[in-house]
Amino acid sequence: MKLVQFVEPGDGLHVGVVEGDEVLDLTGAQGVLRTVYDIYYDCGGDEKGLVAAVNELQGLASRRLSFADLLANRNTDSPYLSKPVSGPPGHPHALRVWLAGVTHEVSAKLREIEAKQATGDAVNVYDQKYREVSSGGRPELFSKGEPDAVVGHGQPITRPADTMRLVPETELVSVYGLNKQGQLERLGYTGGNDATDNGIEASNPLNLSQAKNWAGGCASLGPVLVTADEYDDADVTVSCEILRGGERVAYKEGPTGQNNLNMPDQLLHLERHLFNRIPLEPRMLLAFYWGTPIVFTEADLSDGLQDGDVMRLAFPGGIGVLENPVVPLAETDQLQGLQ
Repeated sequence: MKLVQFVEPGDGLHVGVVEGDEVLDLTGAQGVLRTVYDIYYDCGGDEKGLVAAVNELQGLASRRLSFADLLANRNTDSPYLSKPVSGPPGHPHALRVWLAGVTHEVSAKLREIEAKQATGDAVNVYDQKYREVSSGGRPELFSKGEPDAVVGHGQPITRPADTMRLVPETELVSVYGLNKQGQLERLGYTGGNDATDNGIEASNPLNLSQAKNWAGGCASLGPVLVTADEYDDADVTVSCEILRGGERVAYKEGPTGQNNLNMPDQLLHLERHLFNRIPLEPRMLLAFYWGTPIVFTEADLSDGLQDGDVMRLAFPGGIGVLENPVVPLAETDQLQGLQ
């Protein structure tokens, strides 16, 4: 089963289920039903399961939309896709967003090279972390603190004025809820772009939070949430293409999925370290990025992402292509009173 969330101009967020080349609008069945969150926590998904809850709602769908049109539309005067999972309207922090780093060998090696180039020092934190996690140690985990800064398919990733070198990171994402028995459930999978200011991170690993967080759009999710019963997360080959002026300037692909995580117990190792310290609270969802197998080095993309570039991240298994343009982050004059 594939689920999407989309914006209906004049009426806000809607949730739908993809059937072939159409999307059944489930919001029309019950006006208060606007998100995957609502289906799970308010329509019995946390008791009977997300898929069963959606199945009960499908017969009440009020209309059908073209899935291709939703994917293609960038005009806010017509329905357009949002991220496939979120908190309910007015409660964005009901979705937490956490991420793992240095989970794939290629990423660890290239990050180490970049750090040495940026600092001139024999920095070894990435190799050290990779080896630590591979032997069962603590993984690198961090959060995107503002879930509204995580955008959906077609929506822009912003580029701050002080960016050093912005790059995309193509990652599989698992989504979690807490059922009536107080147990975590993997509800489904989607694609993710953990946009990163690689230049800031390479200059000093302690800059990680600043390299990962800013306003407007510092990551993306989508385009589709594939329910856990239909997604094989063992071996997943993902790709990322960067277009500039309509022309490809960079392309890479790489293997991810459980069999390609560098740790004992694979995904469960990451889940233990995250949820044992920060349990998921009742009526909360969490999106978890697994880390990237694709790193664009200076040799691949010397100046990083620029305003106007378009990123196309492809995920198999029904998730599809997550596309985001790059736009400048609007500057403010908030500091004038302090200067």
